[in-house]
Amino acid sequence: MKWLLTVPIGTDLGDLATWLSTAGGTLLDVEPVPIGDDEMVVQAEGPHDLPTRVAGLGLPIKVNPSSEFDLGG
Repeated sequence: MKWLLTVPIGTDLGDLATWLSTAGGTLLDVEPVPIGDDEMVVQAEGPHDLPTRVAGLGLPIKVNPSSEFDLGG
């Protein structure tokens, strides 16, 4: 399942990929999309319960299901 993750600007994507892998997810290789001055959106794949798993990590990440929208164009 594809997910859109909202994370703080400046989040290290390597660290994010590592954190996601511990939750069963994979960060997709697309450019982050800035939202305002303090957040950006990245795309990931993971299980249907990825939001619950990520919440358990205690990180400032918002996880929302992705529609057919693809950040990679």
